[in-house]
Amino acid sequence: MAAVSAKAFKKIDSAPLWDRVRSQIKHALLAGRFEPGETLTLRSLAEMFGTSVTPVRDAVNHLVAQGVLEAGPRNAAVVPDVATGTLREIMCVRTELEGRAAREAAYRSNLETVSSLRLQLETMRDLIHKRRLDSYLDVHRNFHFTVYSGAEIPLLYEMIENLWLRTGPILAYVIPDYVISLKGTDHHEKIVAAIEAGDGTTAEAEVVADIEEATNYLLTCSDDLGRIRRPLKTPL
Repeated sequence: MAAVSAKAFKKIDSAPLWDRVRSQIKHALLAGRFEPGETLTLRSLAEMFGTSVTPVRDAVNHLVAQGVLEAGPRNAAVVPDVATGTLREIMCVRTELEGRAAREAAYRSNLETVSSLRLQLETMRDLIHKRRLDSYLDVHRNFHFTVYSGAEIPLLYEMIENLWLRTGPILAYVIPDYVISLKGTDHHEKIVAAIEAGDGTTAEAEVVADIEEATNYLLTCSDDLGRIRRPLKTPL
């Protein structure tokens, strides 16, 4: 079980506290800083944030209600395990929602969105080339959510984010093997090209293919009980 350093968070010093705490917990989940099955105590989180337990409890309760965290022992929550069956279910929904968002983004394509996507794509490629993968997932996530933001459908964006939060702790498992293999890189390039051309059909197909390839890799990381677990480290 991975330990989370207090440096993973910033101190909270302004209102609304519970919402800012929730935002940082969400970021930590998306960044893979928590392992599946890990117990998060309210007191330890409050110490990291430099707040009382109350805003932390409110933030955690909200994430439990969303299904992002599970209720744990008294004054604690648990990062859910992701089983292979659950991952397949999430993939089915993600492909539908994210594919549609990419299609809508292509129909609403503009120079600002395309320029941002190209910059993020080049940054991802540079990080892979230099084997500087600590920040890769952040850039990769920003790339995808720039696409989904381009759909201009806030409810769809929110639903996609919720699904990413449910798989955040295992998305980090693509580092380093899957990412270094350059799988999916062509999909990212084709997504940008399709959005620039206003080609919704291709943008949707490439996003779906990208999700399916990454999911199929993660399914190979399952243990004997069907839970997705971090692969043994491979030297960069």
